[in-house]
Amino acid sequence: MSERRLSALILDLDGVLYVGETPVEGVAEFMERWRKKGKKVAFVTNNSSLSRRDYARKLGRMGIAAQPEEVFTSGYLTAEYLRRRSPGARVYVVGERGLREELKKVGMRLVGGDGVEGADYVVVGIDRGFTYRKLEEAFRALRAGAVFLATNADPSYPTERGLLPGAGALVSALSFSSGRRPLILGKPSTGLYRMALGFLGTEPGETAAVGDRLDLDVRPAKRLGMVSILVLSGVTGPESLKGLKREERPDMVLDRLPELVVE
Repeated sequence: MSERRLSALILDLDGVLYVGETPVEGVAEFMERWRKKGKKVAFVTNNSSLSRRDYARKLGRMGIAAQPEEVFTSGYLTAEYLRRRSPGARVYVVGERGLREELKKVGMRLVGGDGVEGADYVVVGIDRGFTYRKLEEAFRALRAGAVFLATNADPSYPTERGLLPGAGALVSALSFSSGRRPLILGKPSTGLYRMALGFLGTEPGETAAVGDRLDLDVRPAKRLGMVSILVLSGVTGPESLKGLKREERPDMVLDRLPELVVE
């Protein structure tokens, strides 16, 4: 497949552009070449630990030009979902600063402590400060009738220390204890890709989604008719491609993003 017909890229972050705080070799130079050709780009991530603004800053520190409006996170997607459906709702959050910031921006009222049983929603994302108390409070909110939302259910994510547990580990703990299943808003749902396509103004067939996971990145891209590119710089290794049906295989497999030739 030729990249010549591609007019835009939708790029996952963890495992595609960087691993932890370490950029993938050559990505900054690749992004500069891509933009100089007048091609479009958007960034998507299931990781809700940072806000759109903070992700743009992180990319900037790595030499990758990015504006907050080009970044679409599962935290932002969740905030927009609640803004449209329940303005001013009371939300109990299991998550980090980025998720809390996105929810506050759209007018959600964050509750905790004695107020958890009055929550309208429990929202769970990655939380590296997770404690039993947070599990207990989220459990109490769900038992009192709150709606259960998850930014994502990723089982793991890549770091310099190897794979670490993702938000899915926390979602599973709460789901198991409460007997409730969440609505999962991030990938493999197509919501993030749809947001990014709307921002780019491009058709799925001229837009490539680049990710490091078959289940979370390639599968939703195929559902939308996008070009799917798998990179092996993150979670997925070449052994995972063995035995895949033709319809499950990505359109292109690269060791890392800069191998995509820009013409």
